[in-house]
Amino acid sequence: MVTIKIYGTLRLKCGMGQLETYTDSIKDACRLLALATGTPEKEFRRCKFAVNGKRVGLGTKLSDGDELVLLAPSGGG
Repeated sequence: MVTIKIYGTLRLKCGMGQLETYTDSIKDACRLLALATGTPEKEFRRCKFAVNGKRVGLGTKLSDGDELVLLAPSGGG
C-alpha cells in the first residue's frame, strides 16, 4: 500500500489531503486520484513529486510502503 499526500491548492481543489491505495507508479496514482476526486488528471500530473523524501519524476515506480507527496504548483504575484 502507498500513502499519497496532497499539498497546496490542489488539496483544496480535490477536497482530499491523503489517500492510501495500491498503485505501482506515479502515473497510475495520478489516474487513481482523478477518479477518486473528480479532479482532472492533468492537475495531478503538473505537481512536483517526492517519494520517501526524495524528489522524483512522473515516471517513477512505487513500492509497497512508499509515501508519495504531491506538491501543487503555486502562483503568485
